[in-house]
Amino acid sequence: MRLAASERRRLRRHLLVAAALREVLAQEPVVVGGTAEEYHSAAEYHETDLDVCAPLSANDKVLLAQLGFARHGRHWFHEASKVAVEFPDTRIDGDDGRVERFRVSTGTVAMIGLDDLYLDRLRQATAPFHPDTSIEFASALAVAAACFDRIDRRYVLRRIGAIEASEPDIGSKMRALDSKIRRRVRRSFVRPSR
Repeated sequence: MRLAASERRRLRRHLLVAAALREVLAQEPVVVGGTAEEYHSAAEYHETDLDVCAPLSANDKVLLAQLGFARHGRHWFHEASKVAVEFPDTRIDGDDGRVERFRVSTGTVAMIGLDDLYLDRLRQATAPFHPDTSIEFASALAVAAACFDRIDRRYVLRRIGAIEASEPDIGSKMRALDSKIRRRVRRSFVRPSR
């Protein structure tokens, strides 16, 4: 946590905190949300908290307090590093086998896989009344544009199909938004002729 407290760059500070949490929590925390979006897309994301998925046991809560975290509503705030951590879920909505692990300083970070991050952003974009002009749509578009050639289309389409089977309205909106995003990204690759 000392490294995180002295780190100026927000993304790296979040990753250092995530790596520290991985060392002490009973189950591996997986980074999701804005930090994952910023990591995968390399586009600065202005979210203020660090979202990680992991169940928190009573012992985990004691360990967090021993590390200097204090509970404030839904966040665990670490004063020295100025990082607020939220645990929005006990596990990611996606394939645990696609979680990416990488070194940061002396620790390791577990990050939601790119494809599942894109699907998460796509799902969130279905909620607003005007989804194609929302912040959530812009997030899905940013991930798709930055990582267009790395997104596993078969996996994404298979997951959207499964969502359509269990949640037809959400799944069909996700499919429509995915098509719109892909068209927009492909158009940006085409140069107008002179």
